[in-house]
Amino acid sequence: MQRSYRVGAFLAALLSAGPAMSQSIVIGVSTPVTGPAAVASEWELWGVNLALEEVNAAGGVLGRKVEIQVLDNKCNPSEGVNVANKLAEAKVVAIIGSHCSSAHLAAMPIIKDAKIPMITGIASNPQITDLSGVGGNAWAFRINASDTAMMNTLGAYLGDKKIFKTIAIVAEDSDFGRGGAAAFKAVVDRAGIAVVSTDFHPQNAPDYTSILTRLQQRRPDGIATFQLGGDSLNFLRQAMQLGVRIPYTGRAELGGRNLQIIEAGGMEGSISAWTYNHEIPVATNKAFADKIMAKHKSTPYLQTWASYDSFRIIIQAIKEAGSTDTTAVRDAIKKMKFTTVFGKDVTFDDHNQAGRYVILQQVKNRKVIVADIVEVK
Repeated sequence: MQRSYRVGAFLAALLSAGPAMSQSIVIGVSTPVTGPAAVASEWELWGVNLALEEVNAAGGVLGRKVEIQVLDNKCNPSEGVNVANKLAEAKVVAIIGSHCSSAHLAAMPIIKDAKIPMITGIASNPQITDLSGVGGNAWAFRINASDTAMMNTLGAYLGDKKIFKTIAIVAEDSDFGRGGAAAFKAVVDRAGIAVVSTDFHPQNAPDYTSILTRLQQRRPDGIATFQLGGDSLNFLRQAMQLGVRIPYTGRAELGGRNLQIIEAGGMEGSISAWTYNHEIPVATNKAFADKIMAKHKSTPYLQTWASYDSFRIIIQAIKEAGSTDTTAVRDAIKKMKFTTVFGKDVTFDDHNQAGRYVILQQVKNRKVIVADIVEVK
């Protein structure tokens, strides 16, 4: 009877330990599934899901399967906080977030208090740099260049090439729009390019006729835009309808849903600063682009690259730490050397930033080309 009890106790202990030993590693994803950036969020999830599929096909990490928990932050600061709190309660190992700068900035104090590393490759507001690492938040990381870095690079290029003498700025009234517009104005001022007007509009604005009419009258050499996908597309469509044929710059997206406008000649001569291009001629980038094309009948976008490499960094950190302890994972991210999918080796600086490269894209003959790849010093 005693022996039977011991065997039963052993089996019970083994069964209770089994699930814990095989428990999945969960990575959180804070992204705007709904709201003004919903389409870009879909592109982001392409990258997450591909990276997830690849790591599990290779046997997972630390002998465990990896799962994701995706929550909708609606590109909204309050929802960004709610999502960060929910992911902290779920005890995720790390977070890919929060896509939009406003939601990301709002979530940063939450992940600091919860001691969970959060990494972004999309949010570009310069405040993220200032507040991360030695700025006070040791848990926030970024792999894309900030608006300041992108605009410094673009401004220097525009000044050197003498592409525009005058520019008008059009931006959404958000942390992304205002941060990008301010950074851009500062650098073009130094480059000797005159900013003739600045217009801010609310997200999801239905009509841009008044802004476009003023731009037609002023006839600047270029229009610098800082808008999320839906607003950008509506603005460009209305510009086409009104016969506005002025090149775009700033953070204008050259590709994606704007590709039809490019092919119709509506963005000829445009040049913008970006952090990824699927045509960068590196074998790993081609393989990545081919996989996305096979799955989604589309090239990968900035958001796709950002989430794919962010996920890979988290997995590499877990491997190098040999642990899912969040402090160990954070420390591993901080110390790691990582190779981006487009072949650049990067490390994180004192402000937890690894966005070393800016891709300058240009529209020529109704096609998007890589004008230059500039390393940010």
